[in-house]
Amino acid sequence: MLYTMKMTIGKWLRATVLLVALCWGASSYAQQLPITKYDIDQVPAQWNGMEARLTIDADYPEGNSPAAKTLQRWLCELFTAKDFQGQILTGKQLMERVEADFMEANSVEMMKKLAEDGEEEGNWFFNYRVKKEYESSRIASFTYSWDAFQVGNATSNANIIDVTVAKTDGRILGWEMFTSVRQLKKLIDKQLVEKYGEEGADLYLKGTPPMPRAPLFMKDGVRFDFGDYTIYVPHVYEETGEYPCAFMKYADIQHLLTDEAKALLGLSQQTPSLNEPEPASDPQVNTELFRLYLKSWDDLHNLRQHDDFEYEYAPNVHYYGMKVTKQKVQQSKNDFLKKTPDYEQVSYRLKVTKTDASHVRCDFQKRTVAQGKTRVYPSYLIYVTDDNGTSWQIERESDLVTDRNLEKKKTKSN
Repeated sequence: MLYTMKMTIGKWLRATVLLVALCWGASSYAQQLPITKYDIDQVPAQWNGMEARLTIDADYPEGNSPAAKTLQRWLCELFTAKDFQGQILTGKQLMERVEADFMEANSVEMMKKLAEDGEEEGNWFFNYRVKKEYESSRIASFTYSWDAFQVGNATSNANIIDVTVAKTDGRILGWEMFTSVRQLKKLIDKQLVEKYGEEGADLYLKGTPPMPRAPLFMKDGVRFDFGDYTIYVPHVYEETGEYPCAFMKYADIQHLLTDEAKALLGLSQQTPSLNEPEPASDPQVNTELFRLYLKSWDDLHNLRQHDDFEYEYAPNVHYYGMKVTKQKVQQSKNDFLKKTPDYEQVSYRLKVTKTDASHVRCDFQKRTVAQGKTRVYPSYLIYVTDDNGTSWQIERESDLVTDRNLEKKKTKSN
């Protein structure tokens, strides 16, 4: 609801309102996000007793506020897995696009092909949900989830993805809101084992699950959804219909929250830092895809998955000024992590740029903890793709501090 100042208001109240406006910027961010509800249930494809049904139950954020624009792009990329050249779709436009894509992907011709392959039993169901989980004057938290299954067939899948945005500038809040992701993970792991038990080889990868894509900041605490149940804990979803999750109360993890996080969550009276909003990315690139790649890269370091570094990198890599093979990169990572047992990193404030047809550059802030010291480096990764763009690998890794030092050495030697 818009807040309007009446002429009869006292001078002291005018001053208070002015002070708040100066501290927090334009007042529009503090308004509730306009939400349009979409409830769709359709059967766009039928053949020979089979049908494919699409259901969408979505809270779609409308408007042009920074938070709404971030959420709109986030949902566009998740719903359609396509890039929109900077175009922001309204909820109606997005739902029409989803329906059109669904009809194309689940046409009668596709059903005929599946029937020819012997899958003529049952119906297909594809369910999408978008829910506004929490909103305050400073943040907004949403979940996107989907599940797909075929009646009469064991095939099924489900996923849930969380996001929290700052209403001041629309930036996505992630693991940089915590002073130590490793300490946080220990608390989460303990709660998961207490909640679900330790039975089964598939349970949390034997007690060491990777962290979810993102934390979901709520009113009283943070929720951690382990959404891809087909990989981690299939029986939890199948038996309960719920995604495996953990919930940490702010009172229990306040010591692990940064000052900015405490301010944004209303746990302190400080003004949140607005100095470094997430920069705008290239509209030609799927930002969420590379945010996921960056999260995976962080996980390799934080979870000490030494053997998997090789898969992240191209055969030949520009590695902090050196040209090396991916095997050398893996060895370098292994040696460093062995020498620095307390090392952890979190990457945030991502900017993605398409440099040419086969390369994408990711610029970000990388906060590290090593030997008890916390540092922040303006860093970047350059990804290269194969001819059809189906997979990406790191071809260059460095940071601006290293690059400047190398340039200084080069200048002196000349």
